[in-house]
Amino acid sequence: MKLGVITSLWAYANFLPVVDTLDRIASLGIRHVDILGILHGHPDKLDDSERREIRARISSNNLILGSVILLPPGNIASYQADEIEACMQYVKAGIDLSAELGGKQVLFNGGKRSFDLPHAQSWDNAVSFLSQAADYAQEKGIDITVEAEPYVYFLVNDFDTTQQMVQQVDHPNLLAALDIGHMNLSRDEPGLIADIKDWLGRVHFSENDGLLHDNAILGTGTVHYPKYLEALLEPGLGETAESRGYDLCAVMELGVLGDPILDPDDWAARSLAHIARLAPELDPKGVRDDRQTS
Repeated sequence: MKLGVITSLWAYANFLPVVDTLDRIASLGIRHVDILGILHGHPDKLDDSERREIRARISSNNLILGSVILLPPGNIASYQADEIEACMQYVKAGIDLSAELGGKQVLFNGGKRSFDLPHAQSWDNAVSFLSQAADYAQEKGIDITVEAEPYVYFLVNDFDTTQQMVQQVDHPNLLAALDIGHMNLSRDEPGLIADIKDWLGRVHFSENDGLLHDNAILGTGTVHYPKYLEALLEPGLGETAESRGYDLCAVMELGVLGDPILDPDDWAARSLAHIARLAPELDPKGVRDDRQTS
């Protein structure tokens, strides 16, 4: 497993453009990166020249783009056709952006429950949306990873519902993303991780106090990373990702929009140091031998 970071930290801290963020990430010795698909990386707001510059900066910094992190503009499980269409157009644009920039994935959540719709219907709507999006992703050579959000109103909000959704959609281009901080909030034990290895496509490292989802600096909260790392570093856990042509990567997700982040480089460096102390084999500069320049 490799170690990386999401550009969201710098977008939230000072709205730094993607190209400048990539320079900052490279200066920290990190090669694996995911781009936030809102604010500085919104697929509908990046023009052709900006996209060319991002590709060039990825190349010049010898970075490896894994995923574009998407936040659809509505509920993918909605009963309203116009809301579903807006979400689908955004997701397709995000898939196109990831493919254009050399990524392998996009990531987004599995939709929300609605007041005026039975839970079962909301779930079926989400299954339908994810199936259609995965069909489009397959055409573009991109995988979708679905991530649980640890709130009761999300359809996919813990380990069990993540597994259920991926299994029900049953599409080769739909995989699971596990956020370790979210697992802490939903009280999902590290021992569960092995149960999803056949669908595991991405991992997020985040931090919290077990109550508030605040993406704090790694090591400053209650997430028991030694236990989770032990489970994540079990042999064979990355086989599904490798069969898809890329490395299983854990990317650090730091900061929340609106919270004060005075020095994002310091947040990233301190979080890197925490993981390095616990698992020095997770070299942020590392890459499989057959992909040295990918």
